[in-house]
Amino acid sequence: MDTPTIAAYYREADPMKRKQLLDQSEAAGEEPEANKIRREIWEARYHEKGENGSLADGFLKLWMAMEFNRNSGNRWFTGSRGARKEIGKELAAVKFHEIRQKSGLHEQLLYRECCHLVDLYMNLCSHDKSYNTIICGIITISKDSAKAKLQKDIYETAVRLPGELNMQEELGLITKAAREIYEIQFPGEGGLPE
Repeated sequence: MDTPTIAAYYREADPMKRKQLLDQSEAAGEEPEANKIRREIWEARYHEKGENGSLADGFLKLWMAMEFNRNSGNRWFTGSRGARKEIGKELAAVKFHEIRQKSGLHEQLLYRECCHLVDLYMNLCSHDKSYNTIICGIITISKDSAKAKLQKDIYETAVRLPGELNMQEELGLITKAAREIYEIQFPGEGGLPE
């Protein structure tokens, strides 16, 4: 059971506000071992600076690499080999495998961060005007169409792509998180297809 501060940490999208919540939890002496690992994951996730000087989200960058490569089998030259290489590079940049292999608690907290990533992506999509419109952003699509589009995007990125690239092990936590968060956001609708 999360403390109120840690619960807020996993709901927050802004990297610096997340850091402040983690600092607050550490100062209060809450879950010292888990917070040490959360700090390690936070530092790996937000280690780069964006173009405007703010912190860049390495997990979101990984997701976008997956999204960009989800049709990699249809490419002539780079194909799935190039997709595996690019996604592997992004996994290494956030120390995904290195953190995951340290302990069961590391893997558990890395999974929580994957859930945060999927939740963040779904919220960004649901609030983005261009994602939920057609014809140059003029016509808004229906709520059901937007949900179907989001389901398709998450399925193709987090479920189908790892299987096509034979990266089920490497991306398994993200696939599991995508299934769980989709079910939480759209309960009783059957979840993502197999």
